[in-house]
Amino acid sequence: MNYTDKELTIKTSEEFTHFKPVIEKLVKDEKLNNAVIVCWVPHEVASIVQLGWEEGLLDDLKAFLKDTAPNGKWTKHDEPGTPFDKNFYEHIRTKLIGNVSMSFIIKDKQLVIGQYQDLYFYSPVFKHKPEHKVICRILKLD
Repeated sequence: MNYTDKELTIKTSEEFTHFKPVIEKLVKDEKLNNAVIVCWVPHEVASIVQLGWEEGLLDDLKAFLKDTAPNGKWTKHDEPGTPFDKNFYEHIRTKLIGNVSMSFIIKDKQLVIGQYQDLYFYSPVFKHKPEHKVICRILKLD
């Protein structure tokens, strides 16, 4: 089995960035037929989220995060003099909904994903960190 490592740069301009096209582009660029792609996010306050594409779901998720982990409730985590001062709420939001690692199956040159599923890159710190790295290991099965 051969493998290739790729480092992707994700540009974020909002909390949720569509990630499925990133994986589909990687499949096309690497000319993958049958493979497994394992992605890892090396930043503490970012994650990959699998989510349905139904209308309003993303808006409901944003409201849930604000209600469940509100800004200003927890203040012991402190990075004074940085944009990340007292941002525990961003850390916990990231852990509530996403993963720092996710595997994707590629079969017959297509990303295998449910009919109603979509992928997003979540970064609540996008205003202060507009680019993130995602490390991918591509395991080629043929």
